[in-house]
Order: sequence, then C-alpha cells, then structure tokens
Amino acid sequence: MIFLGLGALLIWLAVKDLTEADKVQISKSLSEANYFWIALAMVVGIIAHLSRAIRWKMLLAPLGFVPKLSNTFYAVMVGYLGNLAFPRLGEVLRCGILKRYEKIPLPQSFGTVVTERVIDVFVLFCLFIVSTWLEYERIKTYLAENIIHPLTIKLHSLFENKMMLFVLIGIFIGALIVLFIFRKKIFQNPIAQKIRTLLLSFLEGIRSVAKMKNPLLFIFHSLFIWTMYLMSVYLCVFAFSETKSMTIADCLVIMTFGSLGVIATPGGIGAYQWIVLQIMLLWGFTTAMGVAFGWVVWLAQTAVVLFVGLLSFGLLAIGNKEKTI
Repeated sequence: MIFLGLGALLIWLAVKDLTEADKVQISKSLSEANYFWIALAMVVGIIAHLSRAIRWKMLLAPLGFVPKLSNTFYAVMVGYLGNLAFPRLGEVLRCGILKRYEKIPLPQSFGTVVTERVIDVFVLFCLFIVSTWLEYERIKTYLAENIIHPLTIKLHSLFENKMMLFVLIGIFIGALIVLFIFRKKIFQNPIAQKIRTLLLSFLEGIRSVAKMKNPLLFIFHSLFIWTMYLMSVYLCVFAFSETKSMTIADCLVIMTFGSLGVIATPGGIGAYQWIVLQIMLLWGFTTAMGVAFGWVVWLAQTAVVLFVGLLSFGLLAIGNKEKTI
C-alpha cells in the first residue's frame, strides 16, 4: 500500500496542474494515436521477456538443471506480474514456480536471479553514462539542480556530523568484536548451519555465470534484452505526430531514467509517467504531450505483463499436469 500510495502521489503531481485545454489535448492525442506502433512495441516487449527466459535457462544449466523454456518464460512473466503488486516480489515468485514445476531448489535459482540483476544493473549503469553523455547539453542544468546539488548537500551534512560518523563506526567495530568472540558458538548453532548451507547454495547459483558453455550468447542476450526495451519505447514515438521528431538517443534517456521509476513503485506506476513528463518538458514538449506519451509507453509495457502474465498462470498448470498429479 505504501508503494502504491507513492505511485498515486506521483500521478497526482503529474496531472494536478493540467488545464481543461491540456485535458482536451491529451484526449485528442490518444484518440488520434496510431495504435499499430503501440501494438508493435508490445510484441517487441514480449520478445525481450523471451530473451530473458532463455538467458535464465543458460544460467541454470551449469548447476545441472535444464528446465523447459516454456516454464522459464511463464515464470518470468508471472514474476513481472508479481512486481506490479510489490517491487521485487517477482524474483521470489519465479524461483518458486521453478521449484514447483522443475524441482529446482530455491537457493540456487535465486542465486541465478541475483546474478541476472547484477548484470542488468551493470548494463543499465553503462546506458546511464551513454545517455547522459549523448544528451548532456540538454540535461546538465536539470541534473545539477535536482540531483547533483541536493546529493552534495546531504553528503556534506553527513560528513560534518562527526558524532554520527563515530557512532556508526563504533557500532560496526563492536559488532565485529562480538562476532569474533562468540564465533564458535554462533557457527555451531543449527540455525547458523542451515543459513550457511543456504548461503553456499545461493553463491553456487551466482557462480553459475562463470561455468556457462556459451558466454558470448549470454552476453548477446544481456544486450539484446535492453535493445528490445529501447525499441519498445522508440516505436511508441511513431504513434503521435508530435513525437515523430524524437531520436533513438531521446528514447534512451527516457528508458534509462524511467527505469528508476519501475524500481520505486509497483510496475513504475506514477513514477514512470512523472519521470517521462519531466524529461519531455525539459525538451520543450507540452505537458499534455508528456502525459500522453508517458502513459502510452507505460501502458504498452504493463498490458503485456498483465495479459501474458495472467495467461502464463493458466498455461503453467496446463503444461505441467503430469508434474502436479
């Protein structure tokens, strides 16, 4: 409810200053949009999710597990559906699905998911650098006023508060001393041993990336996934006459910064639209166009998750009848 509340707040911030003329313009833009391009963007989104399922299957293979591609794809889609309810819930859900239908232990599969996320974060970080470099002249003032300057003030105030730093360092050192003194009792505890076993299984899943037979194919899918995400945004550009002048670099900025919104709220609701609106206002588009474009791109992605995710629930049961008997 907290995350949904944040999303609702950001939606309100995005639309609270809309005039009647803006509302009429939004309605007109949506009614005149070419939905062929939006449908094509949805297809591209499905291809990206299929590529993610293939990549996940590649990570599981070195651990001795060869799940059906259909099950990994369905698990990925149900996972995305879970993320609409609560951020990062989907990672647990999709591992649970493979445990039920493919008998893959949860710690190992979750370790591979963490590996996936680390790689995705690395790729996204690289895309942030590229998009910021390409559009630096247009976004440098916004970055300075809204991100760099506030962050600098917060870090400066933290380092100025020496008492807080000493307390944090003292707590950290104290915890290390207690752990060292009671290390034998702690590690002999049955619960600690169980946690150790789970952690080792988890680390085994993470290390699977180093044991893959075809690392180049894995790299290809890691880049292909984000290329498809970018194309799903770019194709929506052609849905509106006002946005056809937008370049692939513009869409790269929207995709990378919009990804922060997907992390902040369930499915990025509210946060994604607000970020897209701020970017498009910075580029000189009207508020109405910024709101319309942000919602169309978000709905195209979310509709895929809702429809294919719900369908995957049923297909999982149908395709694995023998395993659940």
